[in-house]
Amino acid sequence: MLVNCASEEYFKSVKPKLLSAPVVSPVFEDWKGGRYKIISFHAKRVRGLIARYAVENRIDEPEALKGFDSEGYRFDAKASNDTTYVFRRRIAD
Repeated sequence: MLVNCASEEYFKSVKPKLLSAPVVSPVFEDWKGGRYKIISFHAKRVRGLIARYAVENRIDEPEALKGFDSEGYRFDAKASNDTTYVFRRRIAD
């Protein structure tokens, strides 16, 4: 299993079908303007935090990433699927 911590823009250069492992991509969304959306400034930082979380906790199964809970981001099972793990944060407006 490959955990994709790259931005969507950078990951476009990868051809997942050519990889010998399935890919899981964490996505980080913030509540803004009445809906959840990816804010690149925050997403970049939190992608680094989830990579650190995986290393420090010696995570070897993607399912364990769902326990990531930092800076207000929490796993949202309803918004996620087998290949995309969505973490959302809603800070009081």
